[in-house]
Amino acid sequence: MIPSHAPRIEIDLGAIRDNLRLLRKRLKPGTLLLVPVKADAYGHGSVAVGKFVLDNGADRLGVARPIEAVRLRTHGIIGPIHVLEPAHPQDAGSYFEHGIIPTLANLEAARSLSAEGLRRGTPLLAHVKCDTGMSRIGFDWQAGFDGIREALELPGLKVEGIFTHFARADEDVPHTARQLERFVSVLDRLTALGLRPKLAHASNSAGTLLHPDAHFEMVRPGLATYGYSPAPDLLPDLDLRPALKLTAAVRHLQWIRTGEEVSYGGLWTASRPSRIATIPIGYGDGFSRLQKGALFSIAGHLVPQVGRICMDLCMVDVTDIPESQIGIGTPVQVIDGTLRPELTVDAVAGRQGTISYELICALGRRLPRVYRDGNHEFPEPPLSDLSH
Repeated sequence: MIPSHAPRIEIDLGAIRDNLRLLRKRLKPGTLLLVPVKADAYGHGSVAVGKFVLDNGADRLGVARPIEAVRLRTHGIIGPIHVLEPAHPQDAGSYFEHGIIPTLANLEAARSLSAEGLRRGTPLLAHVKCDTGMSRIGFDWQAGFDGIREALELPGLKVEGIFTHFARADEDVPHTARQLERFVSVLDRLTALGLRPKLAHASNSAGTLLHPDAHFEMVRPGLATYGYSPAPDLLPDLDLRPALKLTAAVRHLQWIRTGEEVSYGGLWTASRPSRIATIPIGYGDGFSRLQKGALFSIAGHLVPQVGRICMDLCMVDVTDIPESQIGIGTPVQVIDGTLRPELTVDAVAGRQGTISYELICALGRRLPRVYRDGNHEFPEPPLSDLSH
């Protein structure tokens, strides 16, 4: 059991279920829904979330690396799992042994997986990546078309899909339209050759929410599944529910004199006699030491973090909270978008000088995850160590 005073991440599975329903309503019947659970499900816990979303409207899961997919398999997840990073020839064994769907982004890896499929006598399900303007991975939509065609025709592989990724779907309609036009031109050329795979996909969260003409046969909404808009100012009425809260409790309280400094480097000096609360959250938990102006909610009061954030601890000025309202063990809300707007993921990320994606992905593994579905609460299942 997780002690009530320990810092923890709370995940509302009901919110994830509701978000999936909202996303599903935006799709044509038959469109597949792939939920990315890479980077530990954006900090929400890939095993628990992976199992839950497959039971509640998702058709497939997506991860970045084979080790993430193997961890899901090790914990009993049997649905289709896509690895979205380019396949590496040396990982061929893992793809075949665990039934993982690789991304073919270059001919070297595609030919290696093809040879392995021929050696085993079992074709491997795969998807081809087409670069239409992200300039990150994949066969170039124009110069690399012959490579795409060869990858689709390789023996030992069963290429069921082709996909691209939007670079600016949340902010630049013309750029996204240009990428979409390029992708459609590739699909048209493949159709003319009788080679178009049955699944085409392009849309991340922004594409899913803002560009219905880019849904094709499958979409890949990550951030939106967890309750956050990739462009909050564009969709204020979407009604996504944030699933994640980060809470802690006051660990230490002390009064300091006027002129006393707080934390490393003495960056904050008390201008009055001040009461300082120490909270067991630090950059070792993914809470950036570089941020300025962090805010916490304690006993209904919004209070500022003071001094430099440490690896394991941070300090908060609680002078203006009546002493009777705060003590050792008083709950602290660090991230809680349902409580007040200053504590949403977007607001906290903004004060850290980053984006919501980075904030939630950075939340450390030593923070235990607790899951709630209605009145039912349960801890995260023990995770296997696959480092060996």
